[in-house]
Amino acid sequence: MMPIRTSLALILLAVLALACSGPPSSSQPAPESRPATLAGTAWRVVSVAGRSPNAAARPTAVFSPDRVTGSGGCNAYGGRYQYDPASGRIEMRDLGMTLMACVDAPRNDFEAVFFQTLGQANLVAVDAQGLMALSGPGGVIVFQLDPQRAVEG
Repeated sequence: MMPIRTSLALILLAVLALACSGPPSSSQPAPESRPATLAGTAWRVVSVAGRSPNAAARPTAVFSPDRVTGSGGCNAYGGRYQYDPASGRIEMRDLGMTLMACVDAPRNDFEAVFFQTLGQANLVAVDAQGLMALSGPGGVIVFQLDPQRAVEG
């Protein structure tokens, strides 16, 4: 038979362990936040596929009700998009760009990854800090709002 002191010590340890464990955690991740609309917003790239842009050649995206325009860091681009806020699904369509001859190879390489990733984006999410992620099979583009750009709805 176990002495009373040992039994009390074990009970006290069990109570302390339960008290320190905190509230039960949910195994479900927090739901993604999806913007109600992209129209009227302007963004600048924070990263593409985990790579940071050159600060002097940061790609941008400006959304009107059905068009997206911006800069890839060297070339301007534009096209149509369709966005469903209920699912967060996005589809880029008819994207085209200018054909400027930029001489900086790293800038061109980053721009190529940006355009490829943008063209394959199929999901939009916004985190608690207000960063927007466009993701798809080509990777993830992370954007931050660009308050300096005037946006027309």
